[in-house]
Amino acid sequence: MSTFASSSVLAICVLLVGQTAHAATNTPSGSYNLTCKNISVNAAADTLSAICVKLDNQSQATTLPKLTACMNSITQNGDIANLDGNLVCMPDLPKPDSAFVFPQSETQINQWIYSGNNAPQYAHSWGIWSGLTQGVGIVDGVPVRAFETWPTPSEMIYQIQSGQAGLFLGKQLNIQPRHLKLSLPHQFRNVAAAAKEKAALLKAASSSDGDTNIFVSVAYNPPAAKHAVSNKLFLQSTLDQYLKEGYTDIPNFPSNAITIKPVYKVIPKNIAGGIYTFPGWPGTPVPAKTFPEQDWNACVYVDILHTGKGGNGIDQGCKGRTPASTFYLNDFIHQQITKDDATYLTQQLGLQVSEGDYAILVGMHVTTREIKRWVWQTFFWSANADSPYAPSSTAIAQARPMKYLDTAAAHYAMAIAYQMVTPAQPITGGTNSGSSLIAYNPHLEASFDPGVFQYCASVGGQYSTPSAANCKLSDPSINRFGVQTNCMTCHHLAMYNPKIDYNINQGANRETPYGTNFYMSLTDPAFNGALQLDFAWSLLGSMVSNSGGTP
Repeated sequence: MSTFASSSVLAICVLLVGQTAHAATNTPSGSYNLTCKNISVNAAADTLSAICVKLDNQSQATTLPKLTACMNSITQNGDIANLDGNLVCMPDLPKPDSAFVFPQSETQINQWIYSGNNAPQYAHSWGIWSGLTQGVGIVDGVPVRAFETWPTPSEMIYQIQSGQAGLFLGKQLNIQPRHLKLSLPHQFRNVAAAAKEKAALLKAASSSDGDTNIFVSVAYNPPAAKHAVSNKLFLQSTLDQYLKEGYTDIPNFPSNAITIKPVYKVIPKNIAGGIYTFPGWPGTPVPAKTFPEQDWNACVYVDILHTGKGGNGIDQGCKGRTPASTFYLNDFIHQQITKDDATYLTQQLGLQVSEGDYAILVGMHVTTREIKRWVWQTFFWSANADSPYAPSSTAIAQARPMKYLDTAAAHYAMAIAYQMVTPAQPITGGTNSGSSLIAYNPHLEASFDPGVFQYCASVGGQYSTPSAANCKLSDPSINRFGVQTNCMTCHHLAMYNPKIDYNINQGANRETPYGTNFYMSLTDPAFNGALQLDFAWSLLGSMVSNSGGTP
C-alpha cells in the first residue's frame, strides 16, 4: 500500500449537499455536478471523468478511480466533490474492510463498555483510523487521505454566513485556497501563564530536544459538517435562541458524525543537514506531573532528504542520532506546504513558513457520535508503534488492522476513552468511583499544569467531588495534571454559558471549563443555566459572537 503525502486543497464545490441533481443521465449525483461538465462513466475501467473548474476559474480534466467502491461508501450523507478541479470521493468514513461496521449501533458499543470487553473497542477504533487515513482521490497529482478533505470551522462558518450551504465556489465567493489551516492549540490559552508558553512555542527551539512547536487544525466529516451548517451551530445567536426557547442542549449530531483535531509539526525544507529533530514521547511520567515536550529529554530525527525504513526507538537523553532513532518522511502522514498555504501560515503562526516545507502529523484526536457521550480515541506518532509507551500499550498496538494501514498510518499509537472511569458508570446517576481511565494525547494535554483546570477530582475517596479547589491540592490521589485526563470527561464539559461575555479578549480560550479524569452525569449541576454542546468544544472555540468576532 502506498504512503499518501497529501496536498493543500480546498473544495471548490464540496460538502454535504448529499444527493444533488444529476448533471447527465446515468452519472452519479454529487456536488461536483455544479462545477463540472462533460461528465462520463467508464464502466469497464470503473472510473468517473469530467472537466472541472479550479479555484483560479480555469478548467481541467480529472478522473476518479474505483467509482463503484466510492458509490458504495457515500450512502450516508457522503458526496463526490470537486476539490480545486479534482474529483474526490467524500464518504462519512471509508471502509477498507467490508466487515467493519460504521456507525456501529449504540447498543453494541454499550455492550462492549459495560461488560469490560476491550478487544472489540480496540478493533473498532483502529477501524476508524484505517478509514480516515485511506486515500480518496488524487489532487493535482498528489494522493489525499479522507481526513484531509474534510472542512474546517472557518469553511463551515463561511457557508452559514454566505447562505451557500453545501457549496464552495473558491475565489468567486472570496474563499482562499487554504485547506491547511493551522493555529496554536486553544488549550494553551487557558491561563495567564500560558502566554509565556505561547511565546515559547513561537520561537525557534534552542533546547537539545529540538523543535517543540506544535500546531493544530479542526475538521468535520461530511455528515458532521452538514449538521453544523444546517443548524448554524457556530453562531452565538443560534445558541442564544436555543436557550431562549428552553433547550438545555443543541440538536445532537448524527450517529455517523466525526470530528478531528490533527496536530502537526512544520519542517523547513532547507533545514541544516536535512535532519529535523523533535522530542520523542518517553511515556507517562510517574508520579504524574506537568510534562511539556521540552521536558521529555528524548529525541527523534527525521531525514527529509532520503526515504527508507526508519528505526524503532527514541534517543533517550538526546545523546546523538543513530540508525535506531532516525526516520524518514515516509514514516509520517505528511504533506508538502504550497505557496498559498505558506502565505497563510506565516501570517497565522507568527513564524516563517515557505513553499516546499513539510507538515508532519504527530497526533490526532478523533471522536465519533456513535454513542450519546461519543466514542473517543486519540492517536500519536510512535517510534516503536509495535510496543508504544503509555497512554497506549502493546495490547492496543497488536489490534492494528495492518492489512489496511500503509507504512505511515501504521506508525501511530492509540489510546481510547469509551467511558470516563472503570468500571463504567451509567450516563446519568452514576458515581465517581472505581479507578481512573486515562486517555490523552502527549502533544496536546501532557503539558497541562493544575492551573489549566477548573475541575479536578480523585476517582473515589475523599476528593471525589470535582472542584477547582482540588486542583490546588497536592494529594496524589487527585487527578490534576494533563497526563491524568480523559477525552470524554473533558469534552463532557463543553457548554455555552450565556453569562460569559465572549467578546472580551478574543484571543483567550473560550473552551472552558476544563476537567481532568472523573465521572460526571449528563445531568450534573455544572450545566445548570448553560447550553450543552453535545461534547463539541470546537463549536465554542470557533463561535462567531454576536458582535461578529471569532477567536
